[in-house]
Amino acid sequence: MRLAVRVFCFFVLFACQSTSDKTQVIEEDKMIEIMADVYVLEMHYQKKYGAPIQYKKHLDRALKTLFASHGISRASYEKSFTFYASKHEQFIHMNEEVIQRYNAELLEK
Repeated sequence: MRLAVRVFCFFVLFACQSTSDKTQVIEEDKMIEIMADVYVLEMHYQKKYGAPIQYKKHLDRALKTLFASHGISRASYEKSFTFYASKHEQFIHMNEEVIQRYNAELLEK
């Protein structure tokens, strides 16, 4: 009986651990949109402050707000970024799309 209880507790603990990370990879089109926003924020802070040590806290706060506005977490963004970065050709295409969107936005102004 005790063995059955221990096995049951083990499976419950294992099940809780495996479901605790529900971070999924963000769909490609949405990821491109988020990457574009992140890159613009990073460019803004780089231009305004220069050295990353001077703007890290400000950028982190801005990114937290940005991720919340997209309904994602930083962990989800980072996991998705790593996932797409490991797929070299796809990641190049995604970054080219970000650049095209940025250039189109500049032309509209």
